[in-house]
Amino acid sequence: MRTILLSFVFLLFLGCSDQGEVFIQDKKILNTHIECMQLVVFPPNEELESSLESLYKFEKECPYKLVLSYKTGIICNSNQNYDKKVGGLPSSYLRMEIKKNNQLLYTYYKDLKEDLKTDDLKQGFEVIQDDLDF
Repeated sequence: MRTILLSFVFLLFLGCSDQGEVFIQDKKILNTHIECMQLVVFPPNEELESSLESLYKFEKECPYKLVLSYKTGIICNSNQNYDKKVGGLPSSYLRMEIKKNNQLLYTYYKDLKEDLKTDDLKQGFEVIQDDLDF
């Protein structure tokens, strides 16, 4: 629980960054072969789901889950970010998490300056594929 809380706090401080970030909550995941994964997309989006399904054969019954969450229309109202607002703050984010039995193991997170596109998903999935064995 503490690891999840620390990861969440770090994401808050990461704020409006446009760099993709990887957070490894359990280093054992780096040396584990993942035989299968379920796919969870929240909020549901058929286009994003089918895009990921074209990259990997997900299974409905598996202890590992790839959880995709995203949000669009984000506004950063902090006066502390005035210098970044001139260049444009991100308005969306993408988070892809690997969980096993609801325990968070790995997170890929990226702020986006536009709405989430399938290319953003592919790029994030490639990062995860490079890091993990599946």
